[in-house]
Amino acid sequence: MASAVSLSVFRLRLAPILFQKLLGVQTAFITSAAKMSDNDSNSAWRREYKNGESPFLLEENIPHNPTTLFDQWFRNVADQRDLMFEEVNAVALSTCCNNKPSTRMVLLKSYSPEGFVFYTNYTSRKGRELDENPFWPKVHRQIRIEGRVEKAPVEWADKYWNSRPVAARIGSKASDQSKPVESRVVLEARKAELEKVAEANGDEAITKPDHWGGFILKPEYYEFWQGQSNRLHDRIVFSRSADEEGVKPVEDGWHMKRICP
Repeated sequence: MASAVSLSVFRLRLAPILFQKLLGVQTAFITSAAKMSDNDSNSAWRREYKNGESPFLLEENIPHNPTTLFDQWFRNVADQRDLMFEEVNAVALSTCCNNKPSTRMVLLKSYSPEGFVFYTNYTSRKGRELDENPFWPKVHRQIRIEGRVEKAPVEWADKYWNSRPVAARIGSKASDQSKPVESRVVLEARKAELEKVAEANGDEAITKPDHWGGFILKPEYYEFWQGQSNRLHDRIVFSRSADEEGVKPVEDGWHMKRICP
């Protein structure tokens, strides 16, 4: 069952250059903020938005294909060696059911022109809600993606499951994700039982549960955001729709426009 979704990736994740520059001014901000009252300190906190490699997001300097641009930005982060975080593919996944939002971190495992893939327990809260509700994951430079979400083919999930370390497979199989459990002792006991199975029959004996698999977001809309300190941020939109105001046709059936910050 497909459902409409929106995906955005944490601004922090795609702006290592910006983040490192922020570290240089953070101490001064903390020092000055400490001199203020609690009510004043938050309003005085300001960050410098500046990308050292590409100060502005200009149409003439970027690919006119959103998948290519996403790939460039993602690889830029992955190539950094002095980041403050280790998993550059971590995204915040938000769902909303019955007007009650919920957010958790997931790992983006692959992307292509076809869409964006992550894996989870289908019976967990996020798995159940993704069958019927919108979500908004986030990655700085900010990227927001909207489209349709579907369950990924079982073959993809099997291949990824078998590539995981056996400890991760055991952890996933031992947990009825999001369901109540009496204590950690219960989880550890389940884990110990599965470890015995793996020891006796090999790692391949820890098979993928039927309720574990992937989702793929098939994009219909991208917004690429790059921050500016004066708040005149750059926002470039790619859409499948030719009917939106201000769009012009670009590559592979996409239409592009700039929107105000």
